[in-house]
Amino acid sequence: MPEKETSGSQRPAAAKSARRRKLDIWNKIAVAILTCFLVGCISVFFILVNVINDPDGMRFSQEGLSTLSNSRMFDADGNLIYEFGNEIREDVTYDQIPQSVVDAFLSIEDSRFYDHHGFDLPRFLAAALSNLRSGTLGQGGSTLTMQMIDNAFTKIQEDKIKAEEGSVSKLESIKLKIQEIYLALIAEQSISKEDIFDYYVNRIWFGSSYNTRGIQKAAEYYFNKNVSQLNLGEAAFLAGAVNSPASYNPINNKYAAAEDTTDYLQSATNRRNVTLKLMLDHGYITEEEYELAKNSRLEFALMETDMSTNDPNMPFIQQAIEEVQTLAGQDPFVIPMDIYTSLNQGAQKQCDDILRGRVDSVQYPNDAFDVGFSIIDNATGEILCVGPGRRYIQGQTDRDNSLDRKQPGSSMKPLLAYAPTFDLLGWSTVHTVNDKADDYFTTGQNLQNSDRRYQGLMSLQDALGVSKNTTAAAAMNDLIAATGLEYWQDYCRKLGYDQDVWEQFVAQYAIGGSNMWASPIQQASAYTIFANHGNRVNAHRVRRIVRRADKEEIAGNTTTEELISDQAAFMMSSLLEKVVTGGYQNFNEILKSSYTVYGKSGTSDWGVYGQQYGIPNGAIRDEWSVGYTNRYTIATWSGYTEEFQQQGYYINDQQLYMATAFHISHYMLDYMEQFGGYSPIARPDGVSDYKNGYIKTEFVDKGDETAPTYNTYQPSESEIRSACQASGGTYDEEAGICITKQEDDSAATACTGSGGTWDGTACSCPDGYELNGTACEAIDQSDPSEECGAQGGTWNGTYCEFPTQPEVPDSGGDDSGTGSENGETGGLIPPTGLIVPRFFGLFNLFNWL
Repeated sequence: MPEKETSGSQRPAAAKSARRRKLDIWNKIAVAILTCFLVGCISVFFILVNVINDPDGMRFSQEGLSTLSNSRMFDADGNLIYEFGNEIREDVTYDQIPQSVVDAFLSIEDSRFYDHHGFDLPRFLAAALSNLRSGTLGQGGSTLTMQMIDNAFTKIQEDKIKAEEGSVSKLESIKLKIQEIYLALIAEQSISKEDIFDYYVNRIWFGSSYNTRGIQKAAEYYFNKNVSQLNLGEAAFLAGAVNSPASYNPINNKYAAAEDTTDYLQSATNRRNVTLKLMLDHGYITEEEYELAKNSRLEFALMETDMSTNDPNMPFIQQAIEEVQTLAGQDPFVIPMDIYTSLNQGAQKQCDDILRGRVDSVQYPNDAFDVGFSIIDNATGEILCVGPGRRYIQGQTDRDNSLDRKQPGSSMKPLLAYAPTFDLLGWSTVHTVNDKADDYFTTGQNLQNSDRRYQGLMSLQDALGVSKNTTAAAAMNDLIAATGLEYWQDYCRKLGYDQDVWEQFVAQYAIGGSNMWASPIQQASAYTIFANHGNRVNAHRVRRIVRRADKEEIAGNTTTEELISDQAAFMMSSLLEKVVTGGYQNFNEILKSSYTVYGKSGTSDWGVYGQQYGIPNGAIRDEWSVGYTNRYTIATWSGYTEEFQQQGYYINDQQLYMATAFHISHYMLDYMEQFGGYSPIARPDGVSDYKNGYIKTEFVDKGDETAPTYNTYQPSESEIRSACQASGGTYDEEAGICITKQEDDSAATACTGSGGTWDGTACSCPDGYELNGTACEAIDQSDPSEECGAQGGTWNGTYCEFPTQPEVPDSGGDDSGTGSENGETGGLIPPTGLIVPRFFGLFNLFNWL
């Protein structure tokens, strides 16, 4: 019995102990959960604090939201050239805005605007759930206040990050969103709802022309009325347009490119109707008002107003605005700033006169022919003026040819193939190169020169003067073999080309092929290395920015890159001076003047890719002139923009001989001489005389070989495949070769175009002709003096000299851009005062370049 009692007395104690243990476990779990929760909250708090207080993050500025102060822009001499006032924006107050406009914006942008304090948590969570279901970030959940912050700060900060890092990561996007929410909360505590609405509608872009801002300018542009006169349908359209202004501009139907099949009017009408339906759902309008506005024809209400300006400085100003946004991380349309630029107003006026046909020495073949150019100060990297093209301020297009990228052709040869050889290979300026047939780019075909000829051993000066492809390719291969490909990727980056260009570097870049693309500004900036001791200062327009609210100063981007030695830069310039004055009968001779000038041309051709537009194989696509003095560099592109190319326009022979790009370069270099006397580029220390040329002193003892080593680079199979694809070929994996239709077509075209017969594999020439490469060439048996006289020239014993330019005959294809029907030259007319070899065939024409 005692045992039973003992046992009975122990059972309750054990049960209590078990319950206590269970309680302890739950208590520990609860404590752990609470601890984790608190730690999580504290961690989130500190993360949020760090994000909000990020020194590189966004800052709210109430002064910046004021409409009482505008940004100002000044030229290089400190003269006011632009104030961001009524020309761009015309502010209206809340009292001047019709209630229908307010209702339309609140319906589609922020229906709880007057209920939240800058951040609408229910709406934000609903958007987040919607994004989770769709797997996208299509729903933002932003309030109208957050959108105000986004327009004023976030978008500019994103652009700054993209410029520095290439893209905005998801983590950076989250940080920006957190900062945006915080600034929205601050804004709601600082200014009234009405002021927020005013600010929002007075600063946003509605798709109106010339980057005009605000609802008043939009009302004028679309409907030719004041905002107070807008009806319900017009208000709904404007409120809906801000979501994607370019997509919902119905006037774009009038100006869209030929390949753009979007019906902008229909898109705008649909978006207006969505806004009207939301206004109905929120009780702002009746069913009758909704039906009446929805069924009205938007196109009948449109009364387009031209809001462009004839200010010749505007192309430069527009570029400077974008540069300011990147530098400052803020929008000068929003934050008042004083912007000091490098603009030379006199030079910019000359650029404008050239584009408008007011300069007699610059002629255009037809109205479709276009140009783009820019002048840069070699020592400072400052862009002094820009030529954006002949249609920049006409209609709705703001295409800027000084920024648009084209293939630069042979203008790349001095930059990539030749100048670095003086440093890396020890070449002299009298180095001998070998112009011979070879598969330099491992594409499965021999590289051809523009004249379809190989001339064997020749001087580097001559190879550059007649612009041989083979010698440039051989030099590039030697350079790659000496350094590796990564060196040249970094080299192209330092030259100022875009990331998508330098990352894909291949040897073809040496002759401007493959994915080598450059704008006139980029090409001018790259060439400044030759007059700036081998260094390139980043091309820029903005010298400094002073924020008016707090006087904070932001410097321009004057990053300097070292590319080649001072000695190599001088040696390259000595050769490029000979390109202009050495008697090579090329268009570069147009640059010749009383001062020392250096230059190089470049062309790109269509190959077979123009066939889809009816353009003959091998027709010229782009023509370039790059010229420089010791002070300034100009790069000029000429040709046709995409919309005209698709109509069959290309540069035919007659247009080529007008040499428009070269006359622009000459005219502008002449004009710029007044701002600083020109002189030959000085010979630096470390350059020694060598066999009537120059060599770096460090290589004098070793000397320069009389012929290139041409160390063929052995690429990997993947590199060969990439090179093949870059040249437009198809790589045969089994055979290990590159098959290009272009090679067959070019050989056949060269044969038949010169009077031969092509049998599919070889060319047969008629009597009196002999085969030269893949083309037939007449066996010369005539008296050259008679041939010269028949052309209207005077035979000097060696060449036929034309003292003045004969009248250019009409080839019959000038205005259409399609050239002669049979693809012949229609009469090759030399530029004024040039000495021309006695062969006037098509292939000799290309040798001029």
